[in-house]
Amino acid sequence: MLETMEISEPAALRAIANPVRQRILMQLSVVGHARAADLAEAIGQPANSVSFHLRVLAKVGLIVEAPEHARDKRDRVWTNVAETYQIKSNSPAAGTAILRPALRWISDVFTHDARDDGGARRQFLLTTLLLTKDEADEMAQELSALVERWSEENLAKARENTKIPRETYQVVTVLGPRDDTTAEGDGDGAQAPKG
Repeated sequence: MLETMEISEPAALRAIANPVRQRILMQLSVVGHARAADLAEAIGQPANSVSFHLRVLAKVGLIVEAPEHARDKRDRVWTNVAETYQIKSNSPAAGTAILRPALRWISDVFTHDARDDGGARRQFLLTTLLLTKDEADEMAQELSALVERWSEENLAKARENTKIPRETYQVVTVLGPRDDTTAEGDGDGAQAPKG
């Protein structure tokens, strides 16, 4: 198994952008290998839907069959090809395949939080900071380390006790200089003053 698989091909980016497929990959990370029926039960999806998503993931090379765990030649057991998957952000297809679905999800989190008592479980933060390049580098490293620590610790906990129900959460971090020269307007249809 690879430690990290870098994803840049459009078909693989589209495959991993799907939230059901993300949950399948995460569940395979927890259990190591599984059949479609087991995955369907674990993530609460119909078995035929999970089978379809498994075929898509296999076609783009994100999962492979694990025949050593099969009961017989007809039994299909699947496993991840890598411990982690990393999106190559400078891929031209990444914007369409990954960012658009992520932005729709972020919009839903933002509007959902306004409708109910989501508390700390749903959080949308947008903050403007004044940073030097060195400070921005330091903050980026701290954010990455924080998310990686939570990811590793909770994956280990999920592997230790698969009976504890867990929901799938996503974290999106974006840190970069804000270039206002490309702004079309202020978000309400008005154009920003020029000059």
